Amino acid sequence: MLAASAAPIHAQCASPKYVSGVWKANDGGTYHLHAIGSTIWWVGMSGDDGRSWTNVFKGTRNGNLIDGEWADVRGQAWGHGTLKLRISGTTFMEKIDGTGSGFGGIRWGRGGCNDTQGNPG
Repeated sequence: MLAASAAPIHAQCASPKYVSGVWKANDGGTYHLHAIGSTIWWVGMSGDDGRSWTNVFKGTRNGNLIDGEWADVRGQAWGHGTLKLRISGTTFMEKIDGTGSGFGGIRWGRGGCNDTQGNPG
């Protein structure tokens, strides 16, 4: 007889329907996302606590896609534009389209999550 382990799922590693939380991107930034219904908000900050750049985003989620607008609000960068993101799995987002200038992030992860276990890794 086999016993199944029912390890609890860590809150930051939960299903993609819960996108609120801290995400790390390949641009070295940390993004704090908050979902209110289908509206997604974030503030993204460079790895130096936002001194090089800080941006804000407001978008709408439809299934596993998020469409929205972003703008730099602090630092040396002053870009703005649109982004289309796809949520994949439980801990990964990727940029699939965008306009404007200066947005460096392409891939986001919920750092420390083991995608197969749903627990911090």
